Amino acid sequence: MATCPSCNAEVLAGTRWCGICHSNLVSSKFGRLASPGKRLAAYFLDLMVPIFAFFLIIFVAGVGGATETKGGSAAGGFLGFALLVAYIVWAFVLFAKGTTPGKRLLGMWVVKEDGSHAGFLTMLIRELIGKAISGLIFSLGFLWILFDRDNQGWHDKLVSTYVVKDIMN
Repeated sequence: MATCPSCNAEVLAGTRWCGICHSNLVSSKFGRLASPGKRLAAYFLDLMVPIFAFFLIIFVAGVGGATETKGGSAAGGFLGFALLVAYIVWAFVLFAKGTTPGKRLLGMWVVKEDGSHAGFLTMLIRELIGKAISGLIFSLGFLWILFDRDNQGWHDKLVSTYVVKDIMN
């Protein structure tokens, strides 16, 4: 048995994360594991931000069309399209930094086993392929987070990542 350097709790040898305080046993630079509740909130934010952006785009295009000025509808549509492109670019930049819009808003990051931020390709595989697999059978891959000692879902296990908070940028 070993002890956690953060909370002095006894932990099994070979484990990466403390079961009590959720800090990394190898290095404190990794941060602490994010709670399943916080991860769920980030997931809903990841769903809601694009929906909000979509309605904002429709609103901006509608205002442009409602002004009944020459080219108002086209200008509103262009502005709405520009907002959509800006959101997609923002999401891709965040992917490259190892987070998603929802996780970023809540101060969480996706890290690899060595503690480095997950890169764009890792995030793309995790978010598109991994989350599709996690949701395939009654969303068991997402529910797995509740039972896994490292709070990993199937999409995390696929690319060997952890979702952490309190990490230095």
